[in-house]
Amino acid sequence: MLTPSKTFGKNDFFAVGDLVCWNVMGKNKSGVVERLYFNEQGGRDVAFASVFEFSDGKKYEVLCLNLKKIHKSVVDEIEN
Repeated sequence: MLTPSKTFGKNDFFAVGDLVCWNVMGKNKSGVVERLYFNEQGGRDVAFASVFEFSDGKKYEVLCLNLKKIHKSVVDEIEN
């Protein structure tokens, strides 16, 4: 059963300062969350995050549904 909702996506899972990754047209990107917000689109509030991307030093506005949190264990594996 479909339940009516005023929001599309959630930003409860993320916090400012979290390391995240996402994919854009087959290219992986990673960065740090600078801001979480809702933007009204199509009559619903859509969850977005402003993310500072590491490799090119640019800010991206990313749909929270596309983000994955990078956990400390993954960072440790990459460093070693």
